[in-house]
Amino acid sequence: MKKPKLKIIQVIASKGWGGRETVPLLLSGEFKRRGHPVALWTDPRTPLGKRTAELGFDRSPLGHRSHLDPRGYLEVRKALQKDSPDILHVHHSRDLWTLVPILKATSWKGPLVLTKHIESGVSKKDPFHKFLYDRVDLILGCSSMVRDNVVGTCPVDPARVWVGHPPVDTGKFHPKAREAKVLRKRWGVRGPVIGMVARLSPGKGHELLLKVASLLRGKFPKLTFKMAGAAAPEEIEYARKLERLRDDLGLKGRFDFEGYVEDVPTFLSALDLAVHAAPNESFGLAIVEAMACGRPVLARRGGGVEDIFRGKDPGGRMIDSEDPRSWAKAIEGLLKTPSALRSLARGSRGNADRFSLKAVADRHLAWYGQLLGRRAIR
Repeated sequence: MKKPKLKIIQVIASKGWGGRETVPLLLSGEFKRRGHPVALWTDPRTPLGKRTAELGFDRSPLGHRSHLDPRGYLEVRKALQKDSPDILHVHHSRDLWTLVPILKATSWKGPLVLTKHIESGVSKKDPFHKFLYDRVDLILGCSSMVRDNVVGTCPVDPARVWVGHPPVDTGKFHPKAREAKVLRKRWGVRGPVIGMVARLSPGKGHELLLKVASLLRGKFPKLTFKMAGAAAPEEIEYARKLERLRDDLGLKGRFDFEGYVEDVPTFLSALDLAVHAAPNESFGLAIVEAMACGRPVLARRGGGVEDIFRGKDPGGRMIDSEDPRSWAKAIEGLLKTPSALRSLARGSRGNADRFSLKAVADRHLAWYGQLLGRRAIR
């Protein structure tokens, strides 16, 4: 019996380029690989829109200019007529302002899914948000924390709010031992390497790690810290502040800012320990990417990160502190016990598989099938 195929539309008019924007691209690619007709509604002027075009996806223009923009409504109406979707999956709640009024005015009555990638800091339990959210059939929080935030801030039935973790492409993120050996040689390191992948932005934990490195310098003379990630244009001064702090602590040559790194899997594979020091992350995709590369991870407890560190072999540890001395003690214990690092590393890849693109796509297709009353969708 031939399995049914769905026309799936991923919707996001975001101008940014991060986890929220890469999730619909990854899902669309996997759905397309399985034979489902896929299209993306994006703003062609944005990084996501340009990337969508480069990858050859079917697409329709959707530009968010303001919450009440007649041009957006016209774009949605045209896209509905052109694409005739079975499922609409939105990745930015702001886009509901454009979508929902048109959907309520047309004959299209299919399921509307919303993924919330970040928590909201304001209450949305006003009449207009109730009008918007009443049309949403299923809301997916990217973590348990975000799901609970949606229930607490939005006018929704909690039974319609589930957890839908973002995917990691474990075909791209996997241990790259040979490439890592070459990279470590290029770095010129002779001891353990601790690293993090994060934008150079306040709140990501770089200042904490600088203080940790200062505390560990005397105990591990050959220890090196490597930070991958660039600063946004508006954050250049913050990046300079970090470099000044690094130099004031006497860590030049011991704590390196690598800037934008093209080959993140090789960077991660070259680390002895990956760290994630940001508090209250919505999820912590960089943690799963490090685990997919077979690296043990030490992460700050809190937020969506706690969804990752579950199971018998979570591939890492959490630390419930912002005190540099606590972090230094935890890292010292791991570095002095190589068997503990190896044990964590053995569990990391298996834990990451829970968030693999295949596993996440399977769950999404099952949810879509439930909304449509179908059960055999793959």
